[in-house]
Amino acid sequence: MRLRALPDFSPRRVFLFTVALGGAAGVDFVASSMMGIAGTHIRGGVHASPEDFLWSMTSYAAMASVANLMLARIARHTSYRSYTVVGLLVAALGSLLCMLCDTPLELTIARGVQGFGAGGLFAASRILIQLVAARDERGPLFIGFNIGSLGLSAITPWLAAELVEGAAWQMVFAIQVVLALAVLVLVLLTYPHRVTPAGGLWELDIDPMDWPVVILFGLGAMVLMHGLGDLRFYEFASSPSVALTPLAGVALIGAAFVRLHREPQLWLDPHALLGRRYLVGILFYAIYYFLNGLWNYLIPTLLQSGFGFGFQVTGEVLTWASTLSLGAMLCFSLVAPKLFGQRRYIAFGYVLFSVALLMLSLRTMTGASMDVILPALFLQGLTVPFVMAQVAGMTFVDFDEDDFQDAYAFKNIVRQIATASGTGAASLWLQYGETVARTRLVERITPFDLGGMPPMPELMRMASELETQATLVASANLLSWLAVFCGCVAVIALLIRWRTTPVS
Repeated sequence: MRLRALPDFSPRRVFLFTVALGGAAGVDFVASSMMGIAGTHIRGGVHASPEDFLWSMTSYAAMASVANLMLARIARHTSYRSYTVVGLLVAALGSLLCMLCDTPLELTIARGVQGFGAGGLFAASRILIQLVAARDERGPLFIGFNIGSLGLSAITPWLAAELVEGAAWQMVFAIQVVLALAVLVLVLLTYPHRVTPAGGLWELDIDPMDWPVVILFGLGAMVLMHGLGDLRFYEFASSPSVALTPLAGVALIGAAFVRLHREPQLWLDPHALLGRRYLVGILFYAIYYFLNGLWNYLIPTLLQSGFGFGFQVTGEVLTWASTLSLGAMLCFSLVAPKLFGQRRYIAFGYVLFSVALLMLSLRTMTGASMDVILPALFLQGLTVPFVMAQVAGMTFVDFDEDDFQDAYAFKNIVRQIATASGTGAASLWLQYGETVARTRLVERITPFDLGGMPPMPELMRMASELETQATLVASANLLSWLAVFCGCVAVIALLIRWRTTPVS
């Protein structure tokens, strides 16, 4: 198809342009998801504890939040094309730095660089679609966008597993360097040039910018996410002060919004973010991305440490599940105009999610074959169009182009915080659950079960089985609670009102 705003673009170039848009967003998706999928290997490579590893995720999300905060101002001064090009270069540099890390601190810093480059790419791509296409032209554009974004997310687990098994954990980030540079080439070849750019990136005047807002927002996001992850690591009854950390993060972000309320034109305009429909949509976005970050960490850990499948098999399975999600999204793109704005489809998506979680929790046992696990993974993959795409269709319907840029940038700040919080929470929750399960399993072992003092090889085998059982028990419990939670979200989706009620 042709676009009225880009009359010189052939249908083929329009398609490649949308694939490039999706590919840029996919660089961000891959950078976030691979920390969960390959988290065990990365943690072992830099000798990081779960708490140390959490910092590498929160630093990415915090700097990505800063990037989204600065996105609109930089892009309006230069162009979204220039912003994307620079973002991809910084993302590639950050991925390269991650490859060279030897300690958790180095990984935390490198991930911050990666997040600053990649964190705003999804928002930049989605906003650009809004700017170059009229409402009646946007639907078909998401076919190429989904191929680029979800296609990268689908192929990366398999590719990373193949390379890590044959080389080392650094290949997880080497792939991301190559992907960022490949997408950069596609962007340079297909993106439209701004006709009369206001200026170059080097001409951006940073003096009048309210930098306390940036510092408060970035620091608040990091403190909030790390505090949320730590909550499950400590016994709240014995350490109530642990709740002060996430509260401090909320306070810092609140202080940033207080300043934004006075000078909205410099960063985000908070007045554009107060509609009822938008706030409800942001809530559902946060829930989905929290669950997505948690799922992306829990499932690879369960498949490898619980069921005993290798990283190669795990990567292949996750690629097939992601490919199914891609297919579902492509089908949804064809019928989206008839389905948008229906709360029952969101509820149906969460019912599917709940059933998938419950199925997997009931099949979490020693010796389970992949045949009984795959249906649950594939069912979860089908939830993407019903949950994410439907929420998107109902959240942004009221915004004009200018307000859409602020609204989508803030949505991606929420996405980064929710995804990192879910991944970090899964890491720490599993550690806590495994500790409890291991303690209870050991308490059941008596001298009669051991038959005297067994030889060392037998003790090592029993210890390994104990660790496996602890992972299975902890995962099954977490999956069961998440199934109940998704069922509750489905009910809320049916009951809550999305009607726009602007707040003055």
